[in-house]
Amino acid sequence: MIKMERTEQLEATGREQGAVQPALTKPLRKRNDQMDNLRCLLIFAVVFGHLLELLMGKGQNVKLVYLLIYSFHMPLFAFVSGVFAKYDPIRIRNRMIYPYVIFQTLYLLFANNVLEKETEMQYTTPYWLLWYLFAMIVWNLVLPLFQIEGQSIGKKLLLLLFAVAAGILIGFDNKAGYYLSFSRIVEFFPFFLLGVYYRQLKSEGWNRTAALWKHVGGKGKKLLKGILFLLVCAILMELVRQISGNMDEIRYTWLYGSMSYENADYSWHFRVISMGVALLWLLFFLLWMPAKRIPLISHIGANTMSVYLLHGFVIKLLDKAEFFDRIAYPKISALLLAVLLVLIFSWTPLVRALGPLFRWDWGRRGTGAGRKSGFMSKGKFRAGGRKKLTHG
Repeated sequence: MIKMERTEQLEATGREQGAVQPALTKPLRKRNDQMDNLRCLLIFAVVFGHLLELLMGKGQNVKLVYLLIYSFHMPLFAFVSGVFAKYDPIRIRNRMIYPYVIFQTLYLLFANNVLEKETEMQYTTPYWLLWYLFAMIVWNLVLPLFQIEGQSIGKKLLLLLFAVAAGILIGFDNKAGYYLSFSRIVEFFPFFLLGVYYRQLKSEGWNRTAALWKHVGGKGKKLLKGILFLLVCAILMELVRQISGNMDEIRYTWLYGSMSYENADYSWHFRVISMGVALLWLLFFLLWMPAKRIPLISHIGANTMSVYLLHGFVIKLLDKAEFFDRIAYPKISALLLAVLLVLIFSWTPLVRALGPLFRWDWGRRGTGAGRKSGFMSKGKFRAGGRKKLTHG
């Protein structure tokens, strides 16, 4: 979830060991720039989507953008989290359970004392946006049940189908809702698991696919990817057209994953369609998103955790103050404010200063025990020996 880069002392030690035993020295692992870039887009979508909630009723175009954002941003974040997930009880405790307890406490105190809303101090129903952090805890804890060494592609596919079926069937349970985030945990788990298997398949080399690509050639690869990209774009454009023409019939709560079909008055067919749409968005972004470092964009993508946990306080304050009812251009202001919040809360000095709120690292610093958290971003040394604090 959140991790500090290795210390200069550890880096120096590594160089000394390499001078004595070069054969035993492992090269520094490069960041996944494509996932960083994707995380940047997704965290902006999260912040902008929450701001748009305050603008509901101010035009159909607001609802259209909101529906489009919610058609992909939660499933794709689950996918990205799965790409970096690894079962590690210490990491789960230090990087997931610890910040969940801290921010559940802070948000409940904030709701009671600042927002003046009587809210019970409890930890079984995550406060608003903290459902995702709670889901991450559960998803990582159950990983050993789905991530088995030597697992064939066929078994992976069966487990994915099982997860999809569970995500659809959970909608029939009227008791599954916000408590323990049970409904969302089950509905979005297939995307998390897909991310886990995606990483495994890529690390294994995709042997059969790689063999086929060798016969295609460089120009052939670009042509096939271009055709696939255009096809996906055409389908998504039709999706936008369908949504814009049927907005009065679509409720945005249907995309939250927190209510049963009966309670929210919709059909399981809609959930199946929404899962398919999210997969199309995923394919679109994997084809379109550059796999190289982009200044500022990649930096933000490596620091999404702080943005995720902190922006909610600002959103709630703006809601209480009825901010967008008091200004002349609320839609443009919401867009600019989303950019500003993402930039501020991913600012390295702020991330460093508030780091102890996001992770439990005491007793582990300088030991080389820092590990990937499996949440929204993963901090590592980059080639060239630069050191920075990253969150996600």
